[in-house]
Amino acid sequence: MRDTKYMAIPPGAIIPGSLPKFKIYVLSQDGRYILWARDGNHVRKEQLNTLAESGPQEVFIDLEEEIRYEEYLETHLGNILDNQGMPDDQKAEVFSRVSTNVVKDSFETSLGLGRMHEDAVRRTQALVNHSLIFIAESNSLKPLAKMIGHDYKTYEHATKVLWFTAAFLRCNPDILKEIDPGFPTSDEARKKEILKQCGVSAMLHDIGKVFVSQDILNKDGPLDALEWEIIKRHPLSGFAMLVDSETPDFVRKAILQHHEDFQGGGYPMGAKGENITILARVLRIVDVFDAMTSRRPYKEALPAAKAAQIMVGTPSNGNGSEKDPKEDPRDRGMIQCFDERLLRKFIVFLGKVSSQM
Repeated sequence: MRDTKYMAIPPGAIIPGSLPKFKIYVLSQDGRYILWARDGNHVRKEQLNTLAESGPQEVFIDLEEEIRYEEYLETHLGNILDNQGMPDDQKAEVFSRVSTNVVKDSFETSLGLGRMHEDAVRRTQALVNHSLIFIAESNSLKPLAKMIGHDYKTYEHATKVLWFTAAFLRCNPDILKEIDPGFPTSDEARKKEILKQCGVSAMLHDIGKVFVSQDILNKDGPLDALEWEIIKRHPLSGFAMLVDSETPDFVRKAILQHHEDFQGGGYPMGAKGENITILARVLRIVDVFDAMTSRRPYKEALPAAKAAQIMVGTPSNGNGSEKDPKEDPRDRGMIQCFDERLLRKFIVFLGKVSSQM
């Protein structure tokens, strides 16, 4: 007889009449898994209300059903995130889980093709579109703030860059107007479409890393000269992968330019100033901020305030004369990487996020 293993799922992720036909369990006080529903597809709203009253934060399914559960989450993400009775932390957990899987699948399927598969682009667009429902809520900043300090992994990093970018642009509609000057300010549908495409660009900004070996991506320490040259190819590779896709031109350009520095000296083209698209300038800021505030094998995560301080070029010891001996030399002069106008707006946005921590 098989030794059954279970995985926890949030009750708020159960949409009546939609869950696949697998059994659902609750955990008893003595640690036993008790059958709660024989068929998830037949769970009724009344049952969920009763479950909510009893207070469990999670229910359980057989671990062998994980693949079907992941497919269900992606298909019904919009409804799950729109569930007013579901706590924001649980929504954030589901969003992170689905988006990480979509990015992972996009990387893995694209590796064998050398280009971005059309289905992967559609899945990315659909995910971003659904996530905007949640990101639009002001109280979504609280679970967003809790993501600061998590591990830096390519898939998780893409999820956080998506979230930060979409939330930041929602707080700054004037930037959306600069990204697409042609639409009227009152055109909410067009504004949402631009925001969705910006989210797609954020989520796929590192897609070119499919051509970089895991040994380099996960190296426990600084890269040597050859490894660094390989890494520097990934924006151009990402751009090439999306050339024949349905993504708008400004999405592809942002992916190409997200490592260009505003004062020059970035890669892959050495562009500078307003020759760098405004979305790429936004991604440059968000990308660096998440990298600095994430744990890496060779470097601890910085607090958000400390990262912002380094990004604006403020001496960490506060006296304006000497460098902090603990400061990473690679972080010095970072202000040259960014459009200072956008960086100031991002710092203001971080203030809103930090107030939720």
